[in-house]
Amino acid sequence: MYLDRILGTKTKVNLLATLIQNPRRTYVEKELAAECRASPSETNRQIADLVSAGLVTMQRMGRTKVYRINTAHFLHAPLKRLFLDLNKIYRDITDRVVRAAVRRNAVSCALLVGSAATGTVRSDLVSEPSDIDLVFLVAAQKEVKPLEDTLLRFISSEISDRYGIVLYPLVLSLPKYKQLLAAGKDPFILHVHAEGEVLHGTKP
Repeated sequence: MYLDRILGTKTKVNLLATLIQNPRRTYVEKELAAECRASPSETNRQIADLVSAGLVTMQRMGRTKVYRINTAHFLHAPLKRLFLDLNKIYRDITDRVVRAAVRRNAVSCALLVGSAATGTVRSDLVSEPSDIDLVFLVAAQKEVKPLEDTLLRFISSEISDRYGIVLYPLVLSLPKYKQLLAAGKDPFILHVHAEGEVLHGTKP
């Protein structure tokens, strides 16, 4: 079947993901190889089937080959749905988790750090899944466990099976967070405070 020629290797999948998510952009072979974390020779070898199938267009500019996704191809629309932008998927996950947390608990602040916050989620979800680092702050220590239980139930029932991602949000009381921040010895907490994106509430 022709689909094995199109989706038969990890390199082809990454090539298609890159091209489909950037339909207006053209790539020279070296750029495309770098985006897909493949060698130029492997990229050249694997993309030949995609060009042959008409799904990717190739133009020569002197000695340089320039590639672009063919949006008119009949497979473009279904593949576009398949290769959803992982940055959008991870954002959807974080939004759902935060909404579930604040709906059932008194959350003072929710902070997001890492690739999901900066929009640099890696394209390979299977072998190199990016982290979703969520930190929730509550007013008192007695509120930590109830929020942890809420998050565990929601992630187990709504996130893990649907997305294939396991999250371990960190829940801290405000006094504990401030104590760690003042001590200045926990690099993760320092990073959260300096770079964390506020998704709910106010950063202390």
